[in-house]
Amino acid sequence: MNKPLIVSVVLLMLLSLCSCASGNVTIDYGESKLYSNDDMDAAIQVIRETFDTFDGCKLYSLSYAGDETCEESLPYCQSLSEGQEITQCIVFGSSFRSPRNGGGAWTANAEYTWTWYLAKGAAGDWVLLTYGYA
Repeated sequence: MNKPLIVSVVLLMLLSLCSCASGNVTIDYGESKLYSNDDMDAAIQVIRETFDTFDGCKLYSLSYAGDETCEESLPYCQSLSEGQEITQCIVFGSSFRSPRNGGGAWTANAEYTWTWYLAKGAAGDWVLLTYGYA
C-alpha cells in the first residue's frame, strides 16, 4: 500500500468512530412491500442530515411506519408538495433526546417522539416535507 492510501483509510476509520448527533441509531425497517431497505436507507439519510442540525440532540431510533401509513399519508404529502408531482410517500417515527441544558424551543434533557414525512416525485430523490411531534 502506498502512503496516501494508508492515510486515507486511517482518516476514514477515525471519522467513523466520531460520535455525531445521529451516531448509533437503532433502525427498524419493519416489513414493506412498497420499499426496499435501500429505498428506506436513502430516506433515512435525508432525515439524519436534517437531524444533525439539531444542536445537542441525540437520535436514538428511526422506525418505518408501515406500508398502510405511507399509502394513507400520500394525499397529505401531496398537499405539502407545493405543486410538485408526488408519487410516493414514506413515513418514519423517531425517538431522540433534547440537549442537556435545553435552549431555544427544547425542554432540557427530554425525550421526544417525532414523525417524519418524505416524498418522492419524478426526480426520484427523497425530499423531506415535514416533521414534528407524533
